[in-house]
Order: sequence, then structure tokens, then C-alpha cells
Amino acid sequence: MQKVTLIAGLAGVLFLAGCAGGRTEPGGSFFDPLCMPDGSVVYYEYPNKAGQFDEHTASKANCPWNKPRA
Repeated sequence: MQKVTLIAGLAGVLFLAGCAGGRTEPGGSFFDPLCMPDGSVVYYEYPNKAGQFDEHTASKANCPWNKPRA
């Protein structure tokens, strides 16, 4: 029984460590994501070669639910 608990604990730690994975979310969240100009949802943004995020491309203003009705 002790081995099962140890293995389950190690598996849990590895799973949580894998979730950290270097993904960044500079301006949005799961329930309030950023959107691209075409309206597609962006959950994660990755830096460009210079290490910068282009926050002007993906923003909350591009999301269809944030635009006023016509």
C-alpha cells in the first residue's frame, strides 16, 4: 500500500510540473480570453524571436462578445 501511495504522489507531482511548461498568458484568462482580429480565441501567446509579446494583435476588444451590437 505504501508503494501505491508513493507512486501516486510522484505521478501527481510530475503532472503538476508538466502543467507549468513555460506557457504564458499575458493579458487573458480561460473565462476572459484574448481574441485575434478575425475573432478567434487565443488562450496562450508565445513571445516572438525578440522575446516580446505583440499585445496589439490579440486583445479583448477583438472578441465578438465585447463588440457593440450593430
